[in-house]
Amino acid sequence: MIESVFSDKRYTKEAQAAASEISRQVNSRHAKWMVSLQYLVNQDDVDHVLSRESEFCETIILYEKERVTDNQRLLLNCETDKVLERRAENIVKQQRHQKILELVQKTAQNVMESRFEKMDIERLLNLHSGFADFASFAYTPTLNFQKLGSLAILYNSLGTNILELVNNTQFCKQMGKTPRKISDPKTAIGFIGIDNCRMLYPVLMTKPLLKWADSNTKLIAPKMWQHAITMANVTRMRLSDAGYKEPDEGVLLGMLRGISQFAICNHFTNCYDDALELVMTRFRENDQREEYFACADVSYSMEFLPTVLERWEKRLTQRIVDYIDWGPRNLHLKNALLEDINDVSVYERSLHGVALGQARSYAIYDMMKKSNAFLTDQAPYWFAHMQMDGKILKSIGAHNPGKFILSVSDK
Repeated sequence: MIESVFSDKRYTKEAQAAASEISRQVNSRHAKWMVSLQYLVNQDDVDHVLSRESEFCETIILYEKERVTDNQRLLLNCETDKVLERRAENIVKQQRHQKILELVQKTAQNVMESRFEKMDIERLLNLHSGFADFASFAYTPTLNFQKLGSLAILYNSLGTNILELVNNTQFCKQMGKTPRKISDPKTAIGFIGIDNCRMLYPVLMTKPLLKWADSNTKLIAPKMWQHAITMANVTRMRLSDAGYKEPDEGVLLGMLRGISQFAICNHFTNCYDDALELVMTRFRENDQREEYFACADVSYSMEFLPTVLERWEKRLTQRIVDYIDWGPRNLHLKNALLEDINDVSVYERSLHGVALGQARSYAIYDMMKKSNAFLTDQAPYWFAHMQMDGKILKSIGAHNPGKFILSVSDK
């Protein structure tokens, strides 16, 4: 009998999963609608007799003639007029604030995009030639402590990060070594070992490039960093699974692919402040006093950042690729980055291009899934784009892609 209320059409499991996701989205939107002050309903649409409205909403007058005298009605009308007047003023104020906020956001986007377009990439991201220097010798049989030490001395931030690392108790524990107070970068490199340095150097060089201290972006920075780390480690894993002799090249690829996002995080507050100053200057010059003073109530808003990130993430990566001086033996790394930012088909990519593409797909899926933000029905299509299946995903997940496995036997 229950079958009579069912549709005659039968759905596959895939269709049922999609319908479930749509249902979840609708429920989510309905909850937002329910608590929004923007949307109201007409209480006349329901039967007052069957409603308990009058019991709990004392300010609602159902039958005014039976509840107030003529004098009371006159006073009530005066108070109502004042309330309506204040409400009208608030509405005007809110509308003014919204227009100013939208103007500041638009200006901030223009300021940020103009900066990305005109500023040198090394200034924009505090890049240095250490990445090219490292790539020129790191993945060759000639790699030694002297070359690693020279790089740590040449780039002070790298040396500082190496010292912080070896004096970290948790890192020493992972290395299986007793913590020591080391103050010399070359000694620290010997403590870490050549194999571990080859794997970790790109991470240590990238670490200072991301601005963590800004209170406005303190929730964004950890996500960007985790994205880059996961992408780097999974690229290394995929190269290792393919039997490539230097899988640590994947770490450099992944970090370079993720750096471009840092620009969004690093420059947001400064660009927004510049935009607000430009808007206020314009108001002052046009003698728009109310708008000028209303700017004091404008707070930071990141609504425009997704547009900027989508538009500039690949373009900035292209500028990073152009900035690095690639030697003949590293052209395959350059080509892999270009294949990914140009969305080259997985079937037409090199091994490194495939590994990088798969790593980026996994990193995006893994982080969004943990936030319940990835649409379940899209996952098969997302991974098919990079020719990945459940077996590959299970293998990656089993190796803790957010953490690097150190060589404890390295001397």
